Amino acid sequence: ELIAETISDGKLLIKKICENDQACNWETTVQPISQISEKIHRIWGAANHLSSVADSTEIRGVINKNLEYVSSFWTDFSQNKRLYKIFANLRRGISKTTHPHQHKVLCDYIRDFELAGAHLENDAQLDFKKNTIELNKLAQKFSENLLDSTKATVIKVGLNKDGKPIKSLEGIPTHVLELSKKEAKKRNVDGYVFSLQPPIYSPIIEYSSNRSLRFDIFCKYARRSSDIAQEGALFDNSLVIAKILKLRYQQAKILGFSNPAELSLTTKMANSPEDVVVFLEELAAKAKPFAQKELDEIEKYSSQIESIRKVEPWDIPFISEKLKKSRFSIDSEELRNYFPLRKVLLGLFETVKDLFGCEILKEQENTAEILWEQSVQVFKVVGEGKVTGYFFFDLFSREEKRGGAWMDECRSRIKYDNGVQTPIALMNCNFSQPIDHEDVYLTHDEVVTLFHEFGHGLHHLLTEIDYLEISGISGVEWDAVELPSQFLENFAWEYETLQKISKHRDTGLPINREMFEKIYAAKNFNSGLQMIRQVEFALFDILIHKDLDSCELLDDNHVYKKVLEILEIVRREISVIKQ
Repeated sequence: ELIAETISDGKLLIKKICENDQACNWETTVQPISQISEKIHRIWGAANHLSSVADSTEIRGVINKNLEYVSSFWTDFSQNKRLYKIFANLRRGISKTTHPHQHKVLCDYIRDFELAGAHLENDAQLDFKKNTIELNKLAQKFSENLLDSTKATVIKVGLNKDGKPIKSLEGIPTHVLELSKKEAKKRNVDGYVFSLQPPIYSPIIEYSSNRSLRFDIFCKYARRSSDIAQEGALFDNSLVIAKILKLRYQQAKILGFSNPAELSLTTKMANSPEDVVVFLEELAAKAKPFAQKELDEIEKYSSQIESIRKVEPWDIPFISEKLKKSRFSIDSEELRNYFPLRKVLLGLFETVKDLFGCEILKEQENTAEILWEQSVQVFKVVGEGKVTGYFFFDLFSREEKRGGAWMDECRSRIKYDNGVQTPIALMNCNFSQPIDHEDVYLTHDEVVTLFHEFGHGLHHLLTEIDYLEISGISGVEWDAVELPSQFLENFAWEYETLQKISKHRDTGLPINREMFEKIYAAKNFNSGLQMIRQVEFALFDILIHKDLDSCELLDDNHVYKKVLEILEIVRREISVIKQ
């Protein structure tokens, strides 16, 4: 196999460097390690990317067969005491002032050696390696369970004798109904099959007038990968979470940290877990009154909707959309008619050209053999007459693709003796599938998401750094990596940009100034509720990695119970929506 062959080459290279440690310098040590590392990352990254966008039994087999082998290689590399010493010596000989990039690379290597336990005694190193391998397996299992649980659950709405749905589907957007009819036909079912994929779930929870249907899909979505999921405990992640946390606490203790949160922050900008908690609590204190006011307004407005006497979590998106339309004369689904994907992409590329002076062009060479799905498109970035990078757009939701939106590195920029390797980015969203080869229309929220992910892509593609370890997003603190993406998404709120990316389905006209003012006025609608929700996630995350001291000594069920207790405390203190 290619991965085995490349890792074997890597082992031989490291052995050779360690045996000739007196002759080590940047050219004989760091450069060849960068080159073999890049090759391994590229091969293994491709397999992991496919598991995210084209999940299959075969892909899982490849991942799980090689996971321990790859994990062992990187752990052995990072725990190599002689290599650690070589890099420490190299750093002493390279000035931060005269060679800042090389100095940064070496500092990051040394930090990573220490975070992998290169300074530990042999027994501690072995424990750390064993835990690392097991953590990687559990992370893979967690992802597989979530995807499988999402795929396992659907809602079927059959037809009565008159050929009409047995449940009311009033309010659900036409494109969702068409996609659900298509899914039903694929399954040889009469009627509609609603999946839990984001392009189906979100419009139903926001627009369906059928409260029981909203409740049904809300519960099924919230219960994924739990012991009360639709399919039962088959894909339950509860004990997987417990096992991951126990191992993370063990790893932190082995390295001399108090907890995993403290360990995690060694590669981030924040100073301490306590600083993070204080920041989040202060943010929550400022946001909560606004969130409560927004919830009160939703509950007050619900009195105008006869079927709702007490507002429940599955009602809030539905009522919110009606309230937004009432207040701003704007409807997210009606607004969708302005944003055909092809026009949005052209406008996005034009905006990027204006900002950064580079052109985005469709790759004309035949790429069919390297695509994992026929809807994926390949583009190139051209600046000053030369190609500076490539990217793949995988924009549509599929059953075998994980939810959300993200950017993956496929290949990073690195300078070789014979030239520069151009970077490649993989940008992923989960928009609705095209129907009958027609253009897909996006909501404005989806437009913002597209701009956001493209910001990540540009961060990776426009780098001018020649060193693999710090080019693009590599070497950037994780609590700073969102800056370019959030910078670019701001342009999806500019009138000039909206003129470029909009073309109404019926009139062919772009968004006018009056419509733009409505969109912009609604920009911060329910922002308090959105903020408090994100703070809830963040505070829960930091606390389960900070406040479960000695959890590694407890059984898995007990650990998971403590996780739920922390979740309940956070919700009680932070959330305004009670579940």
